[in-house]
Amino acid sequence: MMKVKKVTLADLKSTYCCMNELPPGVGWAEGLPESREWFGRNLDKHVEGYHLLDDGKVVGHIYYGVSEKAVVPYQTESDIAIIYCTEMLRSYARKGHGKTMFDYVKDDLKKRGFKGILVDATGLKEYMFYEHFLKQGFRVIKEHPPWKLMYFPLSKESVKVKLIELNYRPSTDRVEVTLLRNFTCPVGAHMYHRMKRIAESFGDEVKIVELDVTPEVVRRYGITDPLINGKVKIFGPASEDDVKKAIQEEIDQFNH
Repeated sequence: MMKVKKVTLADLKSTYCCMNELPPGVGWAEGLPESREWFGRNLDKHVEGYHLLDDGKVVGHIYYGVSEKAVVPYQTESDIAIIYCTEMLRSYARKGHGKTMFDYVKDDLKKRGFKGILVDATGLKEYMFYEHFLKQGFRVIKEHPPWKLMYFPLSKESVKVKLIELNYRPSTDRVEVTLLRNFTCPVGAHMYHRMKRIAESFGDEVKIVELDVTPEVVRRYGITDPLINGKVKIFGPASEDDVKKAIQEEIDQFNH
């Protein structure tokens, strides 16, 4: 029997169910322990969530933050739920279960006094694909490539949102790789370790700076993704070759 429930600390070991269905050779699950630790430490502070259960087994999830407490690069009104991550096990996809989960979440959030729901979606089919949200009734309200900010009204038809512009000045003595410890998703934790390992392989040509992703850091710099020489050159689950190429491009430009 399908059921939706709000996530509590007792559910911590079953968070991020999508990591259980990764294809062979995909290493994103290496970030799972750190994301679960982050989730438990920040539950009901910077993150809340719902699980879709099938006879007690977690088969889908929606994780979100609340307005000012959310770690996202934009500011909005109070009482807005901001989705970080939503996934469904592949064997349960395209069978109406996503609608079941979203319908429950929309109804529950409205009862709890939320005005609406925001989400940053992408054009990547495997990563917060915007068409999935269109099917759930969300509409695009702002585009800030590679993201599409989308909104679903609950008690308020429109919402005020101000994007926080990127405002980070890297080092000038050498190429800087700025690593964000953004563990809201295991992919983010995985990419943190991948980029750090690759950046270290360049030796003295690269300076590594690490920052914890907190609301304060996001509001100060306008970032949640890693930077290479102050630029967002890597997005989502990038390959090792893509990371190496992006860093080398900045080194070549710096030395030119």
